[in-house]
Amino acid sequence: MKKILLTILTVFALSTQAFDFLPSSYNWNSGSSGDAFAATLSAAEADYASALAASMAWRDTGAMIKEAKKLHKSGKVDAATALVKKAHTQAENALAQAAVAGSAGPLF
Repeated sequence: MKKILLTILTVFALSTQAFDFLPSSYNWNSGSSGDAFAATLSAAEADYASALAASMAWRDTGAMIKEAKKLHKSGKVDAATALVKKAHTQAENALAQAAVAGSAGPLF
């Protein structure tokens, strides 16, 4: 009986502690607590800046970020979010390309 009681109390204590890390404005439907566009835009801009610093930024990424900002400003939030996600993916791929570019070349 003690083992069952201890198990139940432990599970209860852990489950009540697990919800403290989420902010009170957490949106359970979307899995985020804020504006998806703003979060993705800041990540895309940071990765794009890193790719520029590594001299490996892809041609269209900057234009895609600018266009996404224009779309968001005009109220087309879904289209802007989709475009900035594509730009973020391009920036991540450019960083991955930069990581392997140093070891590229023939192996003799």
